Amino acid sequence: MTSTSPLQDCRVCVIVPVRNEAGHLPAMIEAIAHQVNEQGQPINPNSYELLVLANNCSDDSAAIARSLSKTYPALQLHVLEVNLPPAQAHVGKARQMVMNEAYRRLSTIGLDRRIIASTDGDTEVSPTWISTLLKEFDKGVDAVGGRILTQRAAAVEINQDISLHYLRRLAHRYLTSQIEAFLDPQPHDCWPRHFQYYGANMSVLAEMYGRVGGLPCVREEEDVALYRQLQQADAKIRHSIDVRVVTSARRTGRATGGLAELLEELAQASRQHYRVESPQLTEARILVRRQLRQIWAALQGGGLHGLTIRTYGYNAKLLAKSLGLSEARLRQEIEAAPTFGLLVEAISAKQKQNSNYATSRAATEISFANMHLRQRLQVLRQHRTGGQTPLWAPQVILETLQQVQSIPIFSLTD
Repeated sequence: MTSTSPLQDCRVCVIVPVRNEAGHLPAMIEAIAHQVNEQGQPINPNSYELLVLANNCSDDSAAIARSLSKTYPALQLHVLEVNLPPAQAHVGKARQMVMNEAYRRLSTIGLDRRIIASTDGDTEVSPTWISTLLKEFDKGVDAVGGRILTQRAAAVEINQDISLHYLRRLAHRYLTSQIEAFLDPQPHDCWPRHFQYYGANMSVLAEMYGRVGGLPCVREEEDVALYRQLQQADAKIRHSIDVRVVTSARRTGRATGGLAELLEELAQASRQHYRVESPQLTEARILVRRQLRQIWAALQGGGLHGLTIRTYGYNAKLLAKSLGLSEARLRQEIEAAPTFGLLVEAISAKQKQNSNYATSRAATEISFANMHLRQRLQVLRQHRTGGQTPLWAPQVILETLQQVQSIPIFSLTD
């Protein structure tokens, strides 16, 4: 789609699929053109480039983007324009095309530690977006999901009830993430962190992008589909609070499955009680995943190591009972899975065939769930600082497996 190669110094290829974003493009491109480091000094403009893909536009999006290359001559800006057939004219196809082009371009100069970074046409990245991305990737991660903030001042149509439901939903996801950081900590994604990995602010090593087969071509939630593929490959995904963008909070969106659709959904939910999985189930699920990961990792390491055969059998029996599987089936899945992500996927698929999980999907009103999760976080902090037995210790996990039945390995809320 492009005829030139990136500059040899290019570490980040920024991609932006747009459709009829003429009003937002100047601010989006200006933000990317004026990138600085943490000291406020301009970063090397040759260290990144920008690919804008105008998909089936009926406005001047492509022309405006091209004209801005004269305004910012130091910016390595490439504007692509396509007219896709109706069946393919969606954001999933457009983002896949431009991400694949970024991968192809970076392949011409060597993929080693080079990055594909995605944002949207109605989004403004922070001044330090590139520099903080590089800082996170230099720690050895494979992908970064950044924070996405909304321009609430411009969203006059979002009333107080919708805002309240939106904030409660965000709070629930953040509280769950913090519980995970305590009970099932991952060195590459320690607290503080968040939960987002969406197209307006997601990045991935080009090499990892190729390894997982690229972005799936789906009509909606293509970013969620990529995230799932990365999880299945056991990619080290960092949810960074420092890599930030600000996006529009419009109720009428360009794509299904995005923020606009969520706001419309919350507009309907504001008239009802919004329910999520029970806090007890959330905590039990996290502990089960931790125990499952430890067993799988021990087996992948060439043997049981710290786990004796007797302990393995006992833990597998408890896990199988809690997950609603036979012990033989669980052992088979654990021992056959090449990655932990694929193990979770296989168990989830088996569990989702059980209708009992569907009936327990909306168990607790979200305000009560958030209150309970905050209380549990306070207890976890006290245990960490007070020298008491950690609530994630092996014996505590085993007690959890014995007391709680039918624990889904996947979140019933998401």
